[in-house]
Amino acid sequence: MSPLEARYRRLLACYPAEHRARHGEEMIGVMLAGAEPGRRHPDPREVFDVVRGGVQIRLQWFLGPEAAAHWRDALNVAAIIAPLYLLIVQAGGSVVMLWPTDPNFVVYNLLSFASLLPYAVIVGLALRGLRWTAAALAWIWAVWGTVLVAVSTANMIEQAGGPGAHPLGTVPSLIDYALGALPALVVALLLTVAPRPAEGAALIGHQGLLRWALISTVALMAATALWYGWSDDDYANTLLAPALIAMACGAGSRTPVGRRVILLLFPVLLLMYGDNLIHRALDGRWVSSLVEVLVVGVLFTVARQGFKPYGTGTVSSPERLV
Repeated sequence: MSPLEARYRRLLACYPAEHRARHGEEMIGVMLAGAEPGRRHPDPREVFDVVRGGVQIRLQWFLGPEAAAHWRDALNVAAIIAPLYLLIVQAGGSVVMLWPTDPNFVVYNLLSFASLLPYAVIVGLALRGLRWTAAALAWIWAVWGTVLVAVSTANMIEQAGGPGAHPLGTVPSLIDYALGALPALVVALLLTVAPRPAEGAALIGHQGLLRWALISTVALMAATALWYGWSDDDYANTLLAPALIAMACGAGSRTPVGRRVILLLFPVLLLMYGDNLIHRALDGRWVSSLVEVLVVGVLFTVARQGFKPYGTGTVSSPERLV
């Protein structure tokens, strides 16, 4: 193989694997036939044309009519995973209610415990096929839950004697409340537009979904207990939760449906974890931020390639969605 042909083949990585399998050799032959004798590098215009064509084909496959079935399945899966994810995160943090705490923080503990019930009911309704009931409850809780947090915070500040007594150190602004409500609003929107969320759970596999939910909840509870009782570092939010998400996303990225699910859930993940990562870097804790990014990247890559906890599936031959 000549250096020019090798470079042409690397350029064709811009195209989907299925497209390369059908048309790759023909494209290589055409480009080699049009190249001047002795050339070792592709012409810049060829590079631009090949990359542009690859991007166009990928966009057609990703957004075109033939991708409608993948998007439908992705909506169904995301509509189940999103409320379950919020339920797991809140359940993992509920372990702090077992510790004696400042009286001013009791309201937050009770509110955190109460917030488990709506998402548990929402997930149950969605799994039973009652999509519209689940969506209605999700919209109600997205608004009412935010109002409850705002009212309880105001009452706590008033009873404690002023903003300086707020247990989190700063009083949330209206923007903070709005950003806090966005994940719940995304959940409600997904349940509204997904045609059959119950089918999303079937695509993943009910046993696998339950197994990962239980493992993640127990792991987050253990990390939260470690942080709250014995450590100054919030391992649950800064490392463990992103690590669990990276493994799930890596496994899901093996399939077209899984990649679309990740894209649909990306706004929720960005809202819940991106802000913390940026703030730690700006506060001078860039080393911990860098470590988190590296750990997340490694776990995502390993999970995507496939290993025993995820089954024997690979990127080119996945066993299931996750």
